[in-house]
Amino acid sequence: MALAAFAPVVGLAGAQGGYFPSAWGWATVPLLWVAALALVLRERVRVSASERAFLGLLVGLTSWILLSATWSVASAPSVLESERGLLYVAAVAAVLLVTRTRDIPRLLGGLLTAICAIAVFSLATRLFPDRVGVYDGTSVYRLAQPIGYWNGLAIFTGMGALVALAFACRSRSVIVRAASAVAPVLLLPTVYFTFGRGAWIALAAGAVFAVAIDPRRLQLLAGLLALLPLPAVGVWAASREPGLTHAGAPLSQAIHDGHRLALVLLLLAVGNAAVAVAFSLVERRIEPSALVRRGFAVAILLVVVAGLVAVFVRYGGPTTLAQKGYHAFKAPPPHVQGNLNKRLLSFSGNGRADLWRLAWDDARAHPVLGAGAGTYERYFLAHQPPQIGLVRDAHGLYVETLAELGPFGLILLVGALVLPLSVLGAARRHPLVPGAAGAYAAYLVHTGVDWDWELPAVTLTGLLCGACLLVAARRSHRSARLSASFRWISVAALVVAAGFAAVGLVGNTALSRSNVARQSGDWARAARDARHAKTWMPWSPRPWVALGRAQLGAGQLPAARASFRKAISMDSGDWENWYRLASASRGETRRHALREAARLFPRAESLRAAAAQGRPNR
Repeated sequence: MALAAFAPVVGLAGAQGGYFPSAWGWATVPLLWVAALALVLRERVRVSASERAFLGLLVGLTSWILLSATWSVASAPSVLESERGLLYVAAVAAVLLVTRTRDIPRLLGGLLTAICAIAVFSLATRLFPDRVGVYDGTSVYRLAQPIGYWNGLAIFTGMGALVALAFACRSRSVIVRAASAVAPVLLLPTVYFTFGRGAWIALAAGAVFAVAIDPRRLQLLAGLLALLPLPAVGVWAASREPGLTHAGAPLSQAIHDGHRLALVLLLLAVGNAAVAVAFSLVERRIEPSALVRRGFAVAILLVVVAGLVAVFVRYGGPTTLAQKGYHAFKAPPPHVQGNLNKRLLSFSGNGRADLWRLAWDDARAHPVLGAGAGTYERYFLAHQPPQIGLVRDAHGLYVETLAELGPFGLILLVGALVLPLSVLGAARRHPLVPGAAGAYAAYLVHTGVDWDWELPAVTLTGLLCGACLLVAARRSHRSARLSASFRWISVAALVVAAGFAAVGLVGNTALSRSNVARQSGDWARAARDARHAKTWMPWSPRPWVALGRAQLGAGQLPAARASFRKAISMDSGDWENWYRLASASRGETRRHALREAARLFPRAESLRAAAAQGRPNR
């Protein structure tokens, strides 16, 4: 079970978070194979009604995504979205069919190991830039690799910290407790170096949720109070190193500060492991009386109340705070002038209010069925606010789903994501469930303000934590044994799904190879791989675009024009298709193509200038 969680998560996370379609099939097909083998080989397969509902809602959502291609403003992105959705279905199906209640520690342990492996590499790129440095032209010195997006890396490692703290507080093995206590010392500075704010808010929400649902909440709270100070010191130490927190810092300073912080974190990790061992020994030898427990609870309550009073006195009452928060969220991001620490002091949504408004406008324009999965970018390009840079997603799963899939799609999504929380009454007595529930709650919060859904490594981590809640509730929920006929029907469905995933895998891989060959100037190979891709992806214009670009690079202008026209006949709403056609054309054909590109992407000044001049920019 540990390997079943470790392999797909670490593989996807290491491949840019699984963002690109070429990564999906490599995970989907093996996971579907595991699910099918479980149905065929296991003598007894039992799943609860809640588990069947969870999986059924995810299947329904993925089917609705695929079906949306029939009315979508752009069918190709909708089909791609369904391929990603199938990956999530495959992962949940495999986990629910294979995992027993006693396997939960191994499943979460494999998940935590994957997160730590990615975090250690990511943190090493900051601490040892002379040895593990990676080039990232988009992150502006915010830690992002190997997932490729700083906020995605932040919530990914943040969920790992919550799971690690659960192991450190609850594992039966002292060795496991000590090893798990090391993880937050590495994970939380990794979160810090992303310089994101949403992950910290989601992490706090997850921690509060974990404590709130835990029947032994005072023990968990005591463990957190014991195990969090040293990781907090690590975060503070990270913030004090200018070579690691200032964009443009000289490499020599980054190396010096990184090596110094590495030593500090090593000492803190050893110290936190010792704290975990001490906490375990004290917990086993001392049983606090009821009076002590009540006193501890009262003390915590008084601290919380005092904190709230201090906040209200300093910043105003709840209404005033809400107003200030709203205006701060809508405000433009601060000018950090190279000091990335300043980002954490701002509550600016970095344009999210405008992105959500556009998604809402898109939903109002398509109120029944939505505009089609994966099409938010089209609406954004046509209505891009002047103060917002280019984006592909609404940076909010729920509002984007409403825009793309309509109310029914949103109901399927929310129903699936909320369902694991409905079994907490039965699941929460498992010692590790509070950690998994906290991580899952953190994901649900964060995905509402970012594009975690498009990063399978992140969403898979969240869904596996949610699946653990369902598995933990089996003892209290009646689990029906699947009949032989139902099992074979399910196997047939899995085989069909695997075939769909395999087709996507072959097509997306060929398309990716074509793009790599084109970038290296191998036009013949790029064209050959593009032709292979269009054989396996007849519904998509992307192979035709890749073929046209290869032909254009080889100087085959008539063939390139034909390929671009074919792509436009399949999707006339993509400005890039028109721009590629203009690059291969002359005369009125070029001018018409440029006008169409500028119409579809009106905020692009370069396109408007090219349309006015009658020639594309080189």
